[in-house]
Amino acid sequence: MSSAKVRGNPRPHSPFDRLAVVFADPLRLKIVSELFLREMSSSGFARAYGTGSPSRVARHFSRLEEYGWIRFVRYQPSGGRGRPEKLYRAAQLAIFEEETWAQLPLSMREEFSWRIFHQFGERVEEALQAKTFDARPDRHFTWEPLVVDEAGRSAVLRVVTELFRAVLEEQADARIRMHYSHEVPIHATAGLGGFDSPIGRRRGADLLLPPVSALPVPAIDEKTFTARFARVFNSDVNLKIMTELSLRKMSPSQFAEEFHHCDANIRWRFELLRGFGWLQRVEELSGGDRHGGRESFYRATSPAIADTHSWSRLSANDQAEGSWRIFTQLAEQVQEAFRARTFDARPDRHLTWIHLELDQLGWDKVIAAARQCFEDVRQEQMRSKARLRESGDEPVLVVAYISIFESPPPCWRGSS
Repeated sequence: MSSAKVRGNPRPHSPFDRLAVVFADPLRLKIVSELFLREMSSSGFARAYGTGSPSRVARHFSRLEEYGWIRFVRYQPSGGRGRPEKLYRAAQLAIFEEETWAQLPLSMREEFSWRIFHQFGERVEEALQAKTFDARPDRHFTWEPLVVDEAGRSAVLRVVTELFRAVLEEQADARIRMHYSHEVPIHATAGLGGFDSPIGRRRGADLLLPPVSALPVPAIDEKTFTARFARVFNSDVNLKIMTELSLRKMSPSQFAEEFHHCDANIRWRFELLRGFGWLQRVEELSGGDRHGGRESFYRATSPAIADTHSWSRLSANDQAEGSWRIFTQLAEQVQEAFRARTFDARPDRHLTWIHLELDQLGWDKVIAAARQCFEDVRQEQMRSKARLRESGDEPVLVVAYISIFESPPPCWRGSS
């Protein structure tokens, strides 16, 4: 994806030199991200974020200015007899152009990618601490492993990249509208990703099976409704069961062996999730090593994804706990891909996050675009599976995640 040209007249440097400077220290990434939103002085940044001595922060500011990442915009009186403070803005985000990213060695791509995802994780944690993450019931936070062919993989990454560009355009439009309306901005974070995940033991025809028809869920009271969702989103193990069984059929003993859990405990969890309509028994086998017994296999009736209406009915504590568990499961998928070295194996993967300032119209349009993107990638998986059943080609496993949530304002720091 292309980034805007840097304004001013910075000293000329190669793209690799400039990117090496901004990614050399996590603090520099944070400076560029925050100064893309507002003007700040080095001393003001040090006071706001508690990132060490003002002199250390000033050295980072100086280095970033030298390489054109930030630029001086004006002086601000200090409020006393001290010297005026120099205020800076970032002219662009620290985003790689596709051509530059493709030329980097794999080890360097992996290092940069991990720093980008780590910073996104900090934004999630900060929003959960400030209780803004789930403050808006229509916030969007989904991720899903997708079984696709090569054409489907390209389509998924293209859709996610187009959403990122749409978000940037919407922020620009919102700023123009807010300039005239003086509407108080909504601070938000958008985090988007699409990357190759290792298939591992998931290989086989099960990956190409169509979705299981969801069992009809009878009318339930509010207490039972809350329990149904809490059973999934408030348990790491249950979320993992739902993730894996959305991809393939598994028996409790198979899951317990593969993911190193107690067999009896996993059997109980499978039956619990089946009772709440999350799992469906699809096959029973006997013979072989089963010693005369029968082994039941299950699949998820739907991915562990709550629609806006369902999520808004959960308590604030259940929402916060569920959101954090969803993120930690996503982080596990990212770590698994890094360990298998599939995350950056191909340079067209997508990994971005950006802090947004939106008006209400901008928020609504970004959320609508995120929902449409999520539906588009799921539809692409269905088309890919149909093509794979005909072609017999090897499937590819791609993880796509889409998150739009409210963030605390820049002045908030760790308050309870």
